[in-house]
Amino acid sequence: MSTREVRTKNGKKRISQEVKMEIVREYYLEGQHNQSALARKYGIGMVTVHDILRNFAAENDKSALLMGKNANASESEEIKALRKEVLDLKKQLYHEKMRADFYDTMVDVAEEMFGIEIRKKAGTGQSKGCTKESQDTL
Repeated sequence: MSTREVRTKNGKKRISQEVKMEIVREYYLEGQHNQSALARKYGIGMVTVHDILRNFAAENDKSALLMGKNANASESEEIKALRKEVLDLKKQLYHEKMRADFYDTMVDVAEEMFGIEIRKKAGTGQSKGCTKESQDTL
């Protein structure tokens, strides 16, 4: 008898919680084995493996559903969708950079053509027009 198994008073083999969690992990998270392969690996009946997985799903229905075998497929689809979104965002960024470059060029041409400065120079203060302080004194 291994340390993972416990014998009950009537001599039946009882599977430890540790083994049950390993079965659940291998089936739901890793998706490496089907139920019959897990039964062979742990030397227990396929019905027992099915019961362990069913009980886990019943007790932890949200996490079991999230970890189900379809999780790999949905993750794959989610990755594809995210890649498409990244590609779309890169295209948008490229177009916005082109637009900004066009705007800069347009301003440069207008400044040269009309001989006036359109862009505000760094470090210039507020215009000497009507400010809040000057309104208060009026």
